[in-house]
Amino acid sequence: MMHKLTILFETDIPGFQAGWQEFMALAEQIPGLRQEIISRPERLVAGGIGLPGLVHDLVFDSRESLEQGLASPQGNAAGQFLQSFTGGRVTLFTAEHLEATPESFKKPGRGKSRNGRA
Repeated sequence: MMHKLTILFETDIPGFQAGWQEFMALAEQIPGLRQEIISRPERLVAGGIGLPGLVHDLVFDSRESLEQGLASPQGNAAGQFLQSFTGGRVTLFTAEHLEATPESFKKPGRGKSRNGRA
């Protein structure tokens, strides 16, 4: 099961674009990284949390791969730089990453957890 690290950025940080570009160059060296997904939120539809300026997902094949990548020298370097250039004004969380296509919507078992319960 794929897992990802999601980073929610505030983009009003001085020098954000240059810092983010440098962070990406470091993050792309993390062992086990399979995919990056960048989202630039446009509007808040509902909810109590503020709209982040940028969402950056780092996707790995498994939880173990994600944890090993983050604990690697490359992961540590990227994490230290991230905290440095943002001044800690960043939110990070890990999550199981699931994807579905319209063709898979009607497949038996869709929507069930790993233990078989919905």
